Parts: sequence; structure tokens; C-alpha cells
Amino acid sequence: MKAVIAIPAYNCGPQIGRVLDEITDELAARVAEIWVIDNRSTDDTLQRALDHRRSGRLPNLRVFRNRQNNSLGGTHKVAFEHARAAGHTHVVILHGDNQARSDEAGLLLDLAEAHPETQTVLGSRFSRHSRLHGYDAKRIWGNRALNAVYSVVALRRLQDLGSGLNLFALRDLDPATYLRFANHLTFNYELILDLVRRGVRFAYLPITWREEDQVSNARNWNIFRTALRNLALWRLGRRTSDPAPDRDYEWDEVR
Repeated sequence: MKAVIAIPAYNCGPQIGRVLDEITDELAARVAEIWVIDNRSTDDTLQRALDHRRSGRLPNLRVFRNRQNNSLGGTHKVAFEHARAAGHTHVVILHGDNQARSDEAGLLLDLAEAHPETQTVLGSRFSRHSRLHGYDAKRIWGNRALNAVYSVVALRRLQDLGSGLNLFALRDLDPATYLRFANHLTFNYELILDLVRRGVRFAYLPITWREEDQVSNARNWNIFRTALRNLALWRLGRRTSDPAPDRDYEWDEVR
């Protein structure tokens, strides 16, 4: 396993330092590199990430900035494409807003190392042993309802459609499909449905999830409606979305 931790970050100035602080020396030593991918933030996210890199605590930390605002889904594509080009085999996606615990990325790596047949491991906020702190009850039940609908239609128990901590094996991902997915917040939903369609074996692992000072970019009703539409199109064998036009998914390293 040659893994990288990719941290999509947009206006996470108050949280990005905590995300990096929670990456233990042991976890950092298990991955080839750690990438903060700033998605054209308008606050001081980029500067705070650079300050952390300059401190030297994480010697394999690198900071990048997307050339365009690619939203969360598009930043997944940036991470996957650059990891593939660099010869990495796995990508840990860790959101930069500190809702997931960074050190729990090690649990996902443990499971993949223990089970060679299951190399994609998805964090679950809604499993029996998941730990939720300060998460709004309406959002919990809304997510659980959506998980249930997706599970019935996909004929596969889906415990979470888009947590902020996931381990993807690049062997399990098909660029010909994921590059066509929309760049917005439901990218993960489409990606999981594609894994199901292609018969990819993946596992869920309970994680800790908290809501403190984070500012959500999600519009819950719009996401719910888009998710149901995509599910219906997927079941009918039709394309679920079209990618944003004129995207090159390139970045620049910032030092």
C-alpha cells in the first residue's frame, strides 16, 4: 500500500490546524504524503496550512491550491488523478473541516491491510458503533432515511453515502466514470453507486463525527432531491449527471 492523505479544504481557516494537529506522527509515517488541497478559499485556510507545513512537524505535508474552484467532488477528482499519476495506490480523503477525527484514518488503513480483498474502506457516521457529537437530529434521521432508500434500490446495505473520512483504493475506481460525475456535494453518492454497479468489494467502518464550529456548505433539501434523482437514473441505467464544463483539475503547489 502506497497511500496519501488528501485533505480538501474550503474556508476551513478555524479548523485546518486542528485537522493537521490530529494527524499523529505514527499515522504520518504510514503514508507517503499528506496533501492539503485548498479549493480557492476566501479566508486564511491556505495560510494556516502553510504555517503548519513550515513548522516542520509533518515533514511529508505538501500544500496545493486548485486553479479553479472545483467544489468538493471536483477536488476528489484532483486528488485521485494526481495520486494515480504519482504512482500511489490508495487515497485517504479527509475533509478539512475537522468533523471527522484525523487519527481515525489509521483505522481504515488497518482494515485494508488486514483484508487484502477489501481495499476501499468508507467511514460511517451511522453504524451501530459510530460516535456522533453535536450532530443535528434532523440531519441524522434524514441521512438514515436516505441510506435506507439507497440500500433498498441498490440491493446492498449502504451505511453512509458521504462521510468526510474514506479510504479509496485506486484499483477500485474507474476514471472513465468518476470524471463524468458532477463536482458538487453529491459526488460521493454517485461514486458509491458506481462501486455497486461494478461489483467492487468495499467495507464500512464506524467513525467519530462531531459538529462544533463548522459552517456547512450543504443545502440539505437540494442535496436530498438531487440524491433521489441520481438514484432513480442509476437504477434505470442512465447517466446520473454531467460534469462541470471547462474543468482541467489541475493544481499548483504553494510553498
